Amino acid sequence: MNMPETEPELLSLSLKLWHPGCWTTEVTTATGASVLGHGSVVSDTGVWERCTLTGQSPEHVEQAVAVARESSRIGGLEPLGDRPAPCERSGSAVDTYAQDVVIEYDYSEGIGPALSARGFVLDGVSRMEDGTETWPLLVHGCRSRLQDVLDGIRRRQDATISVERVECAGAGRRETPVEARLDELTARQREVFELARERGYYEWPRGTSVADLADELGVSEPTVLEHQVRENSN
Repeated sequence: MNMPETEPELLSLSLKLWHPGCWTTEVTTATGASVLGHGSVVSDTGVWERCTLTGQSPEHVEQAVAVARESSRIGGLEPLGDRPAPCERSGSAVDTYAQDVVIEYDYSEGIGPALSARGFVLDGVSRMEDGTETWPLLVHGCRSRLQDVLDGIRRRQDATISVERVECAGAGRRETPVEARLDELTARQREVFELARERGYYEWPRGTSVADLADELGVSEPTVLEHQVRENSN
């Protein structure tokens, strides 16, 4: 039975997806690094996108950049900066180095252009880890027709897409400044933050200590402290 037509509204949603032939799958699978996407621009010759590759050391990030550069799915790659630099925004306890790059690829191979062509707008940062992509998006349309639109992308891109969250965009803004940045964190970075929150580190009086967090995470106390300082400074 067909769903009744709903009124158009501004929707906030999060998609988890996989599609064949993506260079980020090559990079994350081959190296274990993560890729953050900051949005793309379509030109007459192809698609340009700024991405951030993150890893545990400069060498780890350089390996990820090398794999991306050798990918047959990328037409060009230009690093921004001479070499990987310490992360300043995420305060990671593990993925502590990052390299921004600008890449060029064919329009038909990108899931981002397929989404934007149907009215979806990137709402933050897309995240690629272990071959899976997470996309926070905005779209103005009917909730009842959302699955039909996504089905069209699935067929065209041979993609696997699951809707993790969909709500009115106004309701989606009921998040704290820290939570608003979670889409920019890697899986390990979110693990550190969620553990601290779960154990009551951000409450007063604190429900746990830095020493206890460090012991549970298997890292040093200075590493946890550095994580907290960088997180709070963003």
